[in-house]
Amino acid sequence: MRYPVSDVPQGYTAGLTQSFSESPEGLGFTDDGIQIEGNVTGQLKLWRDGAIVTIQAEISANIVLQCCRCLALVMTSVHPVVTLRCFPETATTSDIHETGEVSPVDDMYTYAGMHLDIRPIIREQVVLAVPPYSYCRQDCQGLCVVCGQNLNGTQCGCSAIQPDARFIALQHVKQTLG
Repeated sequence: MRYPVSDVPQGYTAGLTQSFSESPEGLGFTDDGIQIEGNVTGQLKLWRDGAIVTIQAEISANIVLQCCRCLALVMTSVHPVVTLRCFPETATTSDIHETGEVSPVDDMYTYAGMHLDIRPIIREQVVLAVPPYSYCRQDCQGLCVVCGQNLNGTQCGCSAIQPDARFIALQHVKQTLG
């Protein structure tokens, strides 16, 4: 997904619309903790205003995560919808802000030379769409804090209330003194 900037049409109405399907490896998802199931797919629209390339993207990816309570694997889908602007690497900060396109707090994407590679941008948007917490189900019971048993399948025989280990010595003194 590398585009020659000169091939990107000027103006929104003449923009280049394209579907894409990219493998997780092609987007750089290897050993970074995010497991993508299948290809990352979506729709792109690219257009230019001078040297500034605007990208509108609807992205879809199936991600395998762990339930934060019981550690079971959970399949979830993310669907980020973004509009981004990419500036030539040679543009200065004052040039960019004079366009009125971004404010100083916005993220800026740049491209080098005459080609725009959007794979890193797509990858970043998928990573940003991953939920911070995932659950196998809404009423997940989690793991037993004593034995580690998954409480969704069966209940263990552990006491729900465990004494604080820091006070066991004091409890022993209390029992000795009567």
